[in-house]
Amino acid sequence: MPITTGSMPDDLNVPPGTAEHAELIAGHRHPGIRDGLQWLTYAHLPPALQPYSAPFYSAAVALLNAITTDGPELTTAINRLTDAKDSAVRAGVRHTTGRAGSVPRPQAVVHPPRLADTGQ
Repeated sequence: MPITTGSMPDDLNVPPGTAEHAELIAGHRHPGIRDGLQWLTYAHLPPALQPYSAPFYSAAVALLNAITTDGPELTTAINRLTDAKDSAVRAGVRHTTGRAGSVPRPQAVVHPPRLADTGQ
């Protein structure tokens, strides 16, 4: 089975990295998989930090497309991608700002996805 990046058909027009895209990809999967993919979304991040997070979301989507049987090993893989993504974003903050710590608040209000908002 070929590994895909999880691109959706054009008629759905849902951008990757959003909570809506994650729901389309994993909404029918085990709650651990579904929630894990929500933690990997990146559209809510400031644009400067999105490139540090996006590869982990893409990797998770590729795994979910390749492995259609949910199990503890797949949940662990998604959780470890989340751990790696968190570290990469923190490294990106240091790279971007020159220091560790939080980034300045954006001028516009950004509402990150909430796990309860996935329609379940």
